[in-house]
Amino acid sequence: MKVIKFFDFIKEELNDTPEQYVSLALMKLKKKIDKIFEPEEEEENFDEPQRSIFTDDLEKKPNRKGKDLKRAKEEGNEKENKEKNISFKDLGVRLESSEISKYSKLYDFLTVKFSDDESTYTLIIIVDMKQAIPKDATKDFSPDDIEKCFIKFKKYDLDTFDIVGEITKNIDIKKISEDFLVELKIEIDEEFGGEKELEIETEE
Repeated sequence: MKVIKFFDFIKEELNDTPEQYVSLALMKLKKKIDKIFEPEEEEENFDEPQRSIFTDDLEKKPNRKGKDLKRAKEEGNEKENKEKNISFKDLGVRLESSEISKYSKLYDFLTVKFSDDESTYTLIIIVDMKQAIPKDATKDFSPDDIEKCFIKFKKYDLDTFDIVGEITKNIDIKKISEDFLVELKIEIDEEFGGEKELEIETEE
């Protein structure tokens, strides 16, 4: 009898609880969103010639072929990047904070706050514990199997901190990306007091 109870205890400890699955899923999502706001690392310049005792004149002759190829790729994609791949950096958005909270036994929250020069925004991502209960007990389950979440996206006036507008949606967790967040910001700006046209700074 004691052996059976001990076996059941071991089996139970090997399986994570819904709370643990949700917590891990939000931790992964937090890391993903934090990375969006991280400054890009400057690429090393491989166009600079290397010193060589056999080719002293290389110091005077830059690698034109490498630079021309790189420049051609940049110019070829410049128009497409401006039209499609708008980033938070282009919009002048900066991360203020991102925190995971547990307000109840039924839901866990990831709250992300960011700002631009005119407004501040709060994105609340809510995951129901029911999403972390395996539908098929015979199959393996992981935090990646949690599919749905509910989001509240709020916009505040930067001077008064009065709420300007709010958007709520039920979405797939995998849909959350920089492109999705940019679209969400543009949507709330256009719907609630987006008087100024979207301006993207570009280097000439």
